[in-house]
Amino acid sequence: MAQLSEHPSVKRFYQKRANGVEAATDQVLDAAWLRQLCLDAGADDVGFVERDRPEIADQKSDIENVFPRTRTLISVVCRMNRENIRTPARSISNLEFHHTTDETNEVARRIVSAFGRCFPS
Repeated sequence: MAQLSEHPSVKRFYQKRANGVEAATDQVLDAAWLRQLCLDAGADDVGFVERDRPEIADQKSDIENVFPRTRTLISVVCRMNRENIRTPARSISNLEFHHTTDETNEVARRIVSAFGRCFPS
């Protein structure tokens, strides 16, 4: 399995950091704007979770390892077809889970792309 540290974007991030190029850390995003960006990217619903929330304390070190400046997480929701989930045929419900996971990943990709256009590095 490839290491995250070997990804070109991660290497570029750490190279910029080593060269003293840091993004502004005091920039605050408008929650309504960010919510709309996520909905426009295809999310059925979206929420925001503070990194220091006690309910996700067991994930804090993983979050900090991937992106130490994270302050808030975006929770993206994509709907599933209820009938496919309720069916006794496991192959149909599994396929619905897989399709929805793929869709959710695509929505996240569009959110990241939109961020890249709004905040070019």
